[in-house]
Amino acid sequence: MKKVIAITLVLVLALTLGSGVALAKNDETGNGCPSGTHYNLNIIGVQNPKTADMDGSNGNVIFVAIDGYSKISLVEGDDYAVLDANATDSDGALLQLPDPGLDPYLVGQDMTGVDTMSDYSVFVRPLGKPGGLAEITTCADLLDSDFAGLLPGKFVRTLNRAGYFGGLASVEQVGSDITLRTTGKNKKLFANVTAELLTIVFKVEVDIAEEGDPPEIITVYVRVPIFDPIIENEYWEYNNDNLKILQVRFYPVGTDVSEGDLLLD
Repeated sequence: MKKVIAITLVLVLALTLGSGVALAKNDETGNGCPSGTHYNLNIIGVQNPKTADMDGSNGNVIFVAIDGYSKISLVEGDDYAVLDANATDSDGALLQLPDPGLDPYLVGQDMTGVDTMSDYSVFVRPLGKPGGLAEITTCADLLDSDFAGLLPGKFVRTLNRAGYFGGLASVEQVGSDITLRTTGKNKKLFANVTAELLTIVFKVEVDIAEEGDPPEIITVYVRVPIFDPIIENEYWEYNNDNLKILQVRFYPVGTDVSEGDLLLD
């Protein structure tokens, strides 16, 4: 009987770990997050810039300005780690993240063979004094204007705004609807922001006219994951408006980032 129970438990565990979408979506803990092992990160807004040396291992905290823009640069590594906790100085903070394991793709194309399920998921919720909020935008330099051959025509230009610290900003953001610290004793539920923080959506104009014909400009969207060869110098542009604490959690479960495509113009 014990063998039967043990085998049943193993099968249940295997099915659970294999269903990343369900884990990333379902509120299994009552706070909006899946259950299980995760990496914690607190992004803390401070009034005065930090002056201490915060390079190297800095635990699970990043300090940002309580008001205005701060830069959190992203670097690829095997694990999660804060390599520079100070986003209030001139060079900003540095956060190491694993490759999300995603493919770049043209929104609206045939998705056969395209990996849109992330290797891990990111959840956030605001804490601290009520009334604060922040907007977080993933930015990067564009290296390949052909987007690895994904475009349906000849590249004309991107319509993305410039990032505050350089590069181009994604047309998706983690906005105030997610980060606003509401009043009351109950903590706000975590929100899944995997697509917004691990990919950049480029809004691109292309010319689909045949050779010799007048230009025929259309607008397309391309979703590119961080650390893809199409881009470089990835960072989070953290625009703070008195949000004291943003709690961030990274879970080893998948999220289908293509579900956010429905919200694009």
